Amino acid sequence: MERIKVFAINTSPRKGRNTEQLLDEVLAGCLSMNTDGGVHVSTKLMGVCDAAAENFKMCRGCWACAKTGQCVCGDDFIKDVYDEIETADIVIFGVPVYFYSVSAQCKAIMDRALAYMPVGDGKITVSAITCGSAGVVSTLQAMQSFYSCHNFIDAGWVATYGKTSDKEKGKAVAYDLGRKAVRLASVVKSAVNGAEERGDDAMLKDLKHGNHFAYGTHTFPQKIRYEF
Repeated sequence: MERIKVFAINTSPRKGRNTEQLLDEVLAGCLSMNTDGGVHVSTKLMGVCDAAAENFKMCRGCWACAKTGQCVCGDDFIKDVYDEIETADIVIFGVPVYFYSVSAQCKAIMDRALAYMPVGDGKITVSAITCGSAGVVSTLQAMQSFYSCHNFIDAGWVATYGKTSDKEKGKAVAYDLGRKAVRLASVVKSAVNGAEERGDDAMLKDLKHGNHFAYGTHTFPQKIRYEF
């Protein structure tokens, strides 16, 4: 039985509100695959609302990580987030729209990825976005650019306007998106396992392909990992 680990990060500073409610629906969809998906799914949810201010450090833009492979911010909440991402098969970002883009907390997590890249490594990702009025498209663009840069496989997105608790259709879409993400993760893992068994190096190389500029690609000193 395929084991699928799901990690969700709520980047809203408001605990238990719209973004977390939408994430709960996506996670419920993921867990439903334990019954009829032929896989074993485990989930974990973390929220920036639970991080103490002194344990949530902003990127300094110093580029020390590019030279040493280590972030000068040391061990903190964002480091814990990337530790969870490293071992997950599916990563779900819960993102509220703040002034037509991601929350400051979400952007801080994205900025700090420089020290750990590539963080996607063929993992499946999902966006769960909440919005009061407008800004979903520009927020989604920011998330999808992040996914592309870090070699995630984007399974899709769901967005709700206003109170998530009132959006039955939105919750149903979120639930189905969770199921889709698990199915896609299972397909990718099966493909990788099959290629390894056959010794199909060409397929493994294709599955591990990373997006980058064809020139001037920055090289990081830490080992580049391709684990699915």
